[in-house]
Amino acid sequence: MRIAFIGPKWNQLVNSYPSLGLGYLAAVAEQEGHECAIFDFGLRPHVPIEEEVKAVIDFKPDLVAFTSMTTSFYSVERSAELLKEALGVPIIIGGPHATTLPDLTLQNPNIDFLIYGEGEIAWREFLRAFAAGDTRWRLIQGLWYRDEDGRVVEGGKSPLVPNLDALPFPARHLFDLEAYPLYAPNGERMITILSSRGCPYNCSFCFKGIVGRTYRQRSPENIVAEIRHVMENYHTRNFYFIDDLFTINVKRLDKILDTIIESGLDIRFRCLARVDRVTPELLRKMYKAGCRQIHYGIESGNPEVLRRTAKHIDLDQVRQAVQWTEEAGIASKGYFILGLPGDTEETIQETIEFAASLPLTEAMFSIATPFPGTKLWEELLAKRPELRYNADFTKAYYYNSYLSEIAPFMNVSEVPDELLSKYAIEARRRFLEAKARRMYHKAFGPRLGEVLWRVSRNDAIRSVGRGLMNLGLFKKFKYYKTQGEAEQWS
Repeated sequence: MRIAFIGPKWNQLVNSYPSLGLGYLAAVAEQEGHECAIFDFGLRPHVPIEEEVKAVIDFKPDLVAFTSMTTSFYSVERSAELLKEALGVPIIIGGPHATTLPDLTLQNPNIDFLIYGEGEIAWREFLRAFAAGDTRWRLIQGLWYRDEDGRVVEGGKSPLVPNLDALPFPARHLFDLEAYPLYAPNGERMITILSSRGCPYNCSFCFKGIVGRTYRQRSPENIVAEIRHVMENYHTRNFYFIDDLFTINVKRLDKILDTIIESGLDIRFRCLARVDRVTPELLRKMYKAGCRQIHYGIESGNPEVLRRTAKHIDLDQVRQAVQWTEEAGIASKGYFILGLPGDTEETIQETIEFAASLPLTEAMFSIATPFPGTKLWEELLAKRPELRYNADFTKAYYYNSYLSEIAPFMNVSEVPDELLSKYAIEARRRFLEAKARRMYHKAFGPRLGEVLWRVSRNDAIRSVGRGLMNLGLFKKFKYYKTQGEAEQWS
């Protein structure tokens, strides 16, 4: 059987890295003996869907499988319509949108099946029954469908994979890895990897629908085996652990780090962590194993707004973790959310100034967005029970490119939309200004560095500097700033 897996378009933005979810499902299908192809429509956001589906049609699949976020479901609907008309084959969907709104999803006449929850177990059972041509698929836990009368038949939630080591490695060979804009600071290709699934915390803005608050982990040996596989087959040593929380189990992480170090693997990696789940000793060991960047969810610089997110961290823990990370030689990136419940202009300014005060290498400022399936959405729904999913959700995104103002979607703060957009741009400018100031202080000392930094802010001098830069007279200094980060990674 030929199976086409499709990643839909998302809000005119390029997908940063391939969907490991599709990669795992395709690997399972290949284990079952099927021929697979993955089509990531999100790689070419400005190409019409009508053009994208031509490659799928040429593949002549017997089955089409979609994944979808709520923000990209509009793309799925249009793609499914075109593929159903051209091919007439069954279409199945999984992912956050399908799990959050299964009944609504199956109201689409072009979607025949839906997997609710984590997909691999139900998917494997479905493939076996479907390929055999019988109706055993009707009994599969986690599989939803419409009966002959058009009514939705609920199949419950798919069981979680009890042993993640039993899963095949994602089918990375089916992705055009060179097309994804994911690079290490030194310009080399970076590959994503997942060492665990789930997170026991319950942050208000986070979606937990697929795996709930469970936490399952792969063994250190299995993780290192995948790292070796990637290094040998894709010729890269740069990895991004995209676990919700890479550092949650310190004893387990210690074993992973020991295994990497003892194996002699010369790798570099980045990961996500909580500020309350790191120590100076752990960070030094992470550096020794190859960690060169950690992403921390900080969210807000106001204690009360932060408390309402149910993240259960405080500002002192943030300051301490970022300082420890810098001392360990690891770069740190902070994630901040503007426009959270309780946010006012004053609290947003506190968040911006707090971010600017931290020795972070990078900072990302998002706008709070209540996605279905999150506590933030439930709180909003309690206030506005008339809310329903509609085409407007194509505008529901938190990512901020800083190139232009973005309109908040369902603003949950006390700040007007137009001001919230401006603050998102201002936050980025203020952070970069503070970062530049720290660089001057570090390079030339506090006194001279402050003088030179203030001089650099003069518009006339900056204009001359840009002209000299264009002439190539400051190439060495420009090289130093960018090469410094590359050398740290290397």
